[in-house]
Amino acid sequence: MSQVEPQNPPSTPASPPVRQPAVPRKMLLLTGMAVSIIVFAFAFNSQIEDMLSIGLDTVMFASAIGVMLLLLLWVGWFMIFSRWKWWQRLSASAIAMALPFAFLAIFRPVNGGDATFVRLEPIWAARPEVPPADIELTDASVDLLTETPQDFPRFLGPDQNGIVATDFVIDADQFSDMEPLWRQPIGKGWAGFVARNGFAVTMEQRQDQECVTCYEIETGKLQWMYQHAARHRDAMNMGRTGPRSTPTIFDGKVYAVGAVGNFVCLNGSDGTVAWQVDLNELLGLEIASMPDSEGLDVHYESNSKLAWGRSGSPLIFGDLVIVPGGGPTEGDKSTLLAFDRNSGSLVWRSGDEMIAYGSPVLATVAGVEQILLTGETKVMGFRPDNGEMLWSWPRPGKSDGYANTSQVTVVNDNQVLASKGYSDGGGLLITLHDEGDSVRPEKEWFNTRSLKTKLTSPVVYEGHAYSLSNGFLECARLTDGDRIWKARGRFGHGQILLVNDQLLIHGESGSLYLVNPTPEAYDKLGECSTIDGVCWNTLCLYGNRLLVRSELEAACFELPVK
Repeated sequence: MSQVEPQNPPSTPASPPVRQPAVPRKMLLLTGMAVSIIVFAFAFNSQIEDMLSIGLDTVMFASAIGVMLLLLLWVGWFMIFSRWKWWQRLSASAIAMALPFAFLAIFRPVNGGDATFVRLEPIWAARPEVPPADIELTDASVDLLTETPQDFPRFLGPDQNGIVATDFVIDADQFSDMEPLWRQPIGKGWAGFVARNGFAVTMEQRQDQECVTCYEIETGKLQWMYQHAARHRDAMNMGRTGPRSTPTIFDGKVYAVGAVGNFVCLNGSDGTVAWQVDLNELLGLEIASMPDSEGLDVHYESNSKLAWGRSGSPLIFGDLVIVPGGGPTEGDKSTLLAFDRNSGSLVWRSGDEMIAYGSPVLATVAGVEQILLTGETKVMGFRPDNGEMLWSWPRPGKSDGYANTSQVTVVNDNQVLASKGYSDGGGLLITLHDEGDSVRPEKEWFNTRSLKTKLTSPVVYEGHAYSLSNGFLECARLTDGDRIWKARGRFGHGQILLVNDQLLIHGESGSLYLVNPTPEAYDKLGECSTIDGVCWNTLCLYGNRLLVRSELEAACFELPVK
């Protein structure tokens, strides 16, 4: 019998190998590198700025773009390369895209100048706005007519240069232990205080009312309030809400310019209106409105390049009060407007340059009394009696972009300094020559690596300019504009005041510094904390009473003296 060969059972086709989920090694490496670069850029921003002229605002913007690109790359990896199940891919992608929105739903970034990050704040920590108040006037009215040696009656002090002469020296040994005489909430806005005869005046936003307010310096008690139905905010909300211009006190009156063009003269005794001018009607400007997050309408100039509101403070010259003008983007402009300070009637208008965010400064340079002002694209000098333009020099900028915001600073009898932030900024020193019927400007130097001021202005002391340049405290030599030293601290776009031979610097996050102004090196004498909020508002010194404010709080400190 033949042996039957056993037959093998039919073979079962082999199952395809199971594809294991991929491990995102390259993405993890890329994420680690990106985080390291961002941390490095923030930690060494000062050195990067020196080498590449890249400021902290640029680092912030680039970091935000980098984070968004990184999230998009993660979404691409989840969807294409992860080899996950389809529902896992969609879930992971949705989580990655939702992360920044979830974070911002819980935390609100508190920013400084040009979106410079200051801190994170939980949304439940946001403070309600200060409401308008009904003030019962006492029998004793406010006296803003009597002058005292301690007065600080206008923007940046008695001479509009950020310098105050006193008969005392601030005691550095006790500076860090200062406590406020009073500290209280205040309406939004970026106006500083001005002071006369024991009273301080500022502007603030109280819900839908733009207000001029008067406080007693010793107690912080509100004395009177003027209210006007307006609420400014730019369309992008970069400049926040509220008035920007610091009032001026003169001859018992208060002169104030609202952010959207309400120019008013108030009786200093009780805040009642002496006269009022609508600058928008005078200049042919249109005001638009839109709702904000508080449910209130905000207003802005819709046919003008002045995106961040009127910031120039009124200037008094004889019987005139002079303010920056401006005009529509497509139309006639007036750089300066002069009014009779007693009646409010228009006396003259001058110039065709669009305005920016600085205030007119009265000074005598090259033997010629003149009004100094930086407009949108140039620095200018005008005769104060009739507005005739004496000279101009290019100072490029955009009032709806990289704007000129700093004051023209007088350096000596013949020279002025124009400083500016942003990528096209830096210090510009101009020598003026009196040629009889005109003044001839001559550029001495332009330095793009120093004096890049944004929301503040330099002060000049012993041949050097001290400024907050791109958020750093800086000392620059006035012979050539070269930086001598730069200090990194919590300065941001705060404010600076020279008191005799000592610098007071109020950082935008609320730290107050006492500094010895010397070209040798940064010499900090003391530091203390003041108030909450972003402190873009200028300082005000009345005697040894230092008034500070932000968009949230105001306070008065008694400086220790010796």
